[in-house]
Amino acid sequence: MALSSRSLPESVTRSQHSLAEIEAQSKNASVLEKPRRRQLAVQACVYGGRIGKRIGVMLTAAALLTVMLIPLHESANIGVYDYGTMKFDWTTDPSTWLKPADAAYSDYNVLLDGHAHTTLSDGRLTPEQLVEYAIAQGFNALVVTDHNTVAGGLQAERYARKKYAGRFVVIPGMEYSNCRVHMNLIDINATVAGSSDGGAYPSDDEIRRVIEHTHAQGGLAIINHIPWSTRILERLGHARLPGHPSVEALVDWGIDGFEIINQATFDMPTLQFMRAHNSSRLLFMTGSDVHAPGKAYAWTVLKAPVFTKEAIMREIRAGRTSYLFDPTGNRAGELPTYSSRYLALAPLAGAAEYIASFYDRYSSQYSFHGTHCQRDIVDIHGQSIGYFVMYIITAAVLTELARVMCQQIRFCAARWWVKRRSNSTAAEPAQQV
Repeated sequence: MALSSRSLPESVTRSQHSLAEIEAQSKNASVLEKPRRRQLAVQACVYGGRIGKRIGVMLTAAALLTVMLIPLHESANIGVYDYGTMKFDWTTDPSTWLKPADAAYSDYNVLLDGHAHTTLSDGRLTPEQLVEYAIAQGFNALVVTDHNTVAGGLQAERYARKKYAGRFVVIPGMEYSNCRVHMNLIDINATVAGSSDGGAYPSDDEIRRVIEHTHAQGGLAIINHIPWSTRILERLGHARLPGHPSVEALVDWGIDGFEIINQATFDMPTLQFMRAHNSSRLLFMTGSDVHAPGKAYAWTVLKAPVFTKEAIMREIRAGRTSYLFDPTGNRAGELPTYSSRYLALAPLAGAAEYIASFYDRYSSQYSFHGTHCQRDIVDIHGQSIGYFVMYIITAAVLTELARVMCQQIRFCAARWWVKRRSNSTAAEPAQQV
């Protein structure tokens, strides 16, 4: 239908008015949108600042916690167990399941532990406790060999003479310990001093002089645990005791014998060397090397005409000994209880284990002279640290989002309650009318 001449201007006018209204509304919307965008930007900055602050606080707390926990992880003196309360009230009789390596010693009357430690060096048992522990493990003779001191042996000997005279014999000794050799000095009454430079790296002549001083006291010098001493340490790439003298050199220096069994390790190469050289003067010993209560694996056995320290030492010097050996250990034992110190530190120790995932530390052998035999190696795990920082950032963001959501839920609930309250208030007058 065609438009009339009068209606056409009116239609155009209406269209122009509509366009003007749309333009005005767009301008108004644009004017209103700017404050809203500005408000959203401000809120984003506020939330970002809160998240950044939270991340900073969490990272600072993590850094302080790491500084606190790394020494706890590195410490070897947390004291997990309370050995002071242990009672060794069991008995072990190895003759019920073991026979001597040499059948000629089947009528033995001495079961000797040739290597043991007390709290006077790095052991966990006092000299008195060590005597009780040895009795429980089936020994009736014991060589106490604390690192670089004879004090523990002398104290244990006094205790055994007082409480177990004629039933248990303690032979004082010491373990000459450094970064080159560990050597038991048996049946001595005074500590044999090391070299003047602290003793960590004695020269060949110094080791020879220690052997001579031991002989001057009437004692024996026995080389300990060669497999342990010469084992290559993981990652460090060198022996636990670098520069350990050869068996041949030690024999030339006047060593009296070798420890062929240490704990559950049987040193077959050294025993074969002794047999190949057919040297009647070389003695062999076995030792538990006990530092903390555990299983017993070997007993040196011999037949002494009388049960005295002097008679036992005569048989040892003459080489009239054999041994019992069980690589699985004896069947008796007691577990210590946790110390209160450990229980107090256990939660922190658990956190320290996580911090320890940031690095690997490869420690060299302690010299027993205040140093270590080589420099430790520390490998830092940068990727693990990076993931840890990422976890902290993620936790901070999620915490802030949870806070905002909780705030919005609380705001909506408040609005709903106010609206419901106002509706119920408005309905009351209507009901009265």
